[in-house]
Amino acid sequence: MATLDSMFKYLWSRPEAQQELLPPPGNLRISRKGASESEKFRNEGNRLYKEKKLEQALLAYNYGILAAPHPGLDGEVVGSQHEGLSLAFANRSAVLYEMGQYKLALADAERALASGYPSSKRHRLHERRAKCLQAMGKMEEANAVLEETLTALATLSLDEKEVTAAKNSISKLKSKCNEKQNTTPASLRYQHVFYTGQPHPPPVSQPQSDLPCLSDAISIQYTPIRGRHLVANRDILPGEVLVQEDALAATTKLDATLRSHCSTCLRRCPAPLPCPTCSLVVFCSEECQSTGVTGYHKAECGVLPALVSLQLDPAAALAFRVLSSTTLPALRAKVSALLDEGSGSRPMLSVQRDYRMLYHLEGHATARTESQLQETAAIACVLAHILFQNCPSFLMDDTGNLSAISEEDITLVGGQLMRLILGLECNIHLTKEALVGTAVMNKGRGQEVGWSVYSALSFVNHSCVPNTLSTSHGKVKFLYSINIIPRGAEITDSYGERYVSHTRTERRTALQQHYYFCCGCAACQADWPLFKDIPEKPSLRCPSCFQALAGFTCRLCDISCTSQATTQTGIHLYNAPDILKQLNKAWHDFLKAAVQIQKGNVSPELVEMVVTLMEILDRYTVYPNQAIINAQEALMACFDLMGSVHFLPIAPKQK
Repeated sequence: MATLDSMFKYLWSRPEAQQELLPPPGNLRISRKGASESEKFRNEGNRLYKEKKLEQALLAYNYGILAAPHPGLDGEVVGSQHEGLSLAFANRSAVLYEMGQYKLALADAERALASGYPSSKRHRLHERRAKCLQAMGKMEEANAVLEETLTALATLSLDEKEVTAAKNSISKLKSKCNEKQNTTPASLRYQHVFYTGQPHPPPVSQPQSDLPCLSDAISIQYTPIRGRHLVANRDILPGEVLVQEDALAATTKLDATLRSHCSTCLRRCPAPLPCPTCSLVVFCSEECQSTGVTGYHKAECGVLPALVSLQLDPAAALAFRVLSSTTLPALRAKVSALLDEGSGSRPMLSVQRDYRMLYHLEGHATARTESQLQETAAIACVLAHILFQNCPSFLMDDTGNLSAISEEDITLVGGQLMRLILGLECNIHLTKEALVGTAVMNKGRGQEVGWSVYSALSFVNHSCVPNTLSTSHGKVKFLYSINIIPRGAEITDSYGERYVSHTRTERRTALQQHYYFCCGCAACQADWPLFKDIPEKPSLRCPSCFQALAGFTCRLCDISCTSQATTQTGIHLYNAPDILKQLNKAWHDFLKAAVQIQKGNVSPELVEMVVTLMEILDRYTVYPNQAIINAQEALMACFDLMGSVHFLPIAPKQK
């Protein structure tokens, strides 16, 4: 079989490929900046603000900030051409203050001042800064701002009437600084706009000292049949966080998500920061903005309209992000070192945070059809054209000069694009955010906002009846247990649909098409029924044959479970009447917890109620049953609510 490099080289050499496999120019209007464009959005925002349509005004001001010419992050002198940016920040600061988002409003007021806000109006921004600080309970800081503003009034070009009005306003604010005032809470009215989830994902339960992204309850192992995989070192209870890992590479969806979610961390941005050069992407903070502008976005910035128009599949989009984030000289060195290692080296049994891990992702190239590989080569040709012709930062060497491009370089880049696309197709993760306002415990588990790839999580194999599931907190993923996992058992996740919603034929067909294997999990081997055909009420099980008890007795094994004891054959009996009482109480508590979870609430107490029920069901009842599936769904909803969250606006009640 031809190698990926040779397939790409052959296609690239064809004259028709050089004529047909070219990137589209894209709609450059979607990424352009301009003072007039920014002004239109600001004027629209001002109209909406006067009409008290604050959410729509916020959106208009956001677009005004994205479209405004920007001085850049490298210390460029702020000039008159950047006044539109300062005005947009000031406008947005006002609407944020009205919406009770004082910290965000304060930050925007300070950004407006730093962006060249007109000196004759600066005292108004300082007054708003003081109001924000007062609302945040920072009276001393607010008073200091007001003192500075009062002193500066003499230097401003204001007439006597304006000075008097400003002094009166400042005096009133200063009097409030002497009052004892607690922090003014943010308004819950706009929770659906600003709440994006908890600040941090749940931590790993008992992390490994040398590898804190993994719990000490799991280890990485290898067998020829299962490949690299994770195994439980001890009994693991439901609800334990086993992995918390930041993505090796991640990208937002190449659609409207570019303007709603941070391109660096993939979290929703209700009050975004712009790229200094284009108006197509957003950042949630100065830290993410700096990471993007000085890193991965440097190469992407000018070619995003073309990438958007290509409507790339997730793997191709992420493969481009990986290569455009490096340079051609660096790629040469990385691949050369990997080739020197040889293909017969021992599989990696450690978490790698570099290109080596991406290089070794299993892409099942030998299982692909010729047409599939040709299609991948065609995509690689288009993306290679973009890298070589439109991404000068990709060609930079260490001295800042453009590298000369050889035929070997073209083949290298094309071959690596193909390798990455194939590997990512089988290892990519969807980044989702939970939707609150509809049914939280739904099958879809939120909306897709981006794509990412991980190192430790790539070791997790599939099962249609998984004992773990993962949730997104931006581009950080955390893996948690949804069953009791006994010591020595493999840690599994679901690559697609679980047995409760799709038949064995449907599941196996999808897995064969996308991942090139036939699943042999318990649900597939026994052909478990769908949820609707699973027993609704749980039945206590025999501790010997695991079949349902008749009352408290197993007629097949001639065992009576009425007390804790151990039989002569070593079977551990349990007190079934007592367990049944515990189960009834746990189910009652669970129903109360489920109501709160359905509303989008989550707390350690609610999680504990769900986990208590799951442990009883897992230890003592016949599997599968609808009760344990419902409990798992509730636990999934809890962890989804600990990740990225989007509250949907509450629809007005119809009369």
